[in-house]
Amino acid sequence: MSHLEDRRTEAHARHGTATTAPTRYGEVINRYLSVTGYREPAAAPSRMALATGTVLVGVDETPTSYTAVDHAAAEAELRGWGLRMMHVQHSYELSEASRGAAARLLEHMTDRVHAYMPDVPVTSRIAIGAAAPLLLSDAHNANLVVVGHRHRATGTAFGLSVAERVAAHHTGPAMVVRVPGWPPGPGFGARPLVVGVDARTPPEVVRFAVEEARARGCELVVLHAGTGAVPAGHLPDSGGVVVHERLVSGDPVAALLDTSERAAAVVVGRRGPGGFAGALLGSVSRAMVQRAQCPVFLVG
Repeated sequence: MSHLEDRRTEAHARHGTATTAPTRYGEVINRYLSVTGYREPAAAPSRMALATGTVLVGVDETPTSYTAVDHAAAEAELRGWGLRMMHVQHSYELSEASRGAAARLLEHMTDRVHAYMPDVPVTSRIAIGAAAPLLLSDAHNANLVVVGHRHRATGTAFGLSVAERVAAHHTGPAMVVRVPGWPPGPGFGARPLVVGVDARTPPEVVRFAVEEARARGCELVVLHAGTGAVPAGHLPDSGGVVVHERLVSGDPVAALLDTSERAAAVVVGRRGPGGFAGALLGSVSRAMVQRAQCPVFLVG
C-alpha cells in the first residue's frame, strides 16, 4: 500500500466515511437556490453574533457581481463576519443620475443579503477611481476579499481583469467567483472543497483549506501534483474534517479544472515557484481564475 493510501485510510478511520447529510454551507447557500432558480426570501436562523471579521466584496451591476455578493454573504454568515460592499465609479461616469443608480444598487444588494441572512452586518460605500487599486486599498483590513471573475469591460487593463489584478496583488485570502450557469442545482451545497498542492505549496494554503472546510462543514479533497510521496507537513490536524487525498501525476492544471466541475470551491496558492508578494499570478492560479467551473480561493 502506498504512503498516500495509508494517509487516506487513516483519514477515513479518524473521521468516518463520506456523508450526504446537508453541510452548514449547503444550508446557507440553499436559501438562495432551488432547482429552477432563486427562491422567494425565507427566514434565516438567528444567531445574533457580533462580527469578528470582514468580507469585502466588489459590486457592480453585472450578473457576475450578484453571484459574487451571494458567495461573499455566505462566507460572512459561516464565519460570523460582517460584509462590506464597495461600488467603484470612474470619474468620467460621475453625474447625478449615476450616483443615484449606484446608491440604489447598493441598497438593493443590502436588501438581497438581509432577505436571506438578516444577522449578517452589511455596510457599503461608493468610491471614485479605478476598481482594482481601490479594492486593494480597502482590502488591507479585510479577512477575505471577494470579486466576480469578470466585471464591466472598462474594468480591464493591460490584458488583466479586475479579478486577476486583485487576486495577484492582494496579500491576504481572495475569492474569485466563477460559477458558469449559476444558479446550479440543489446539490451544489453538498460538494467538497478541493485544495491543490505540490512540494512547494506554502503551508498556509492547506491550513486555510482545512479552516474553510471546517467552517462549511464539508469534506476536503487534497489533490497532490507530482509523482513523489505526500509532501511533509501539508496536512495539519484536520479537527474533524473528512479528508480525501488524490495523487495526480499529469498536468495539475488539467486535473484541477476537471475537479472544479464537481467542487464547491478550489483553493490554490497565489504564486508559482519562486513567487513573491506583488508578483503576478502563477500559471496554475491564473488558469483557475480564468477557467475554473467553481469559485477559487487564492492564498499565500
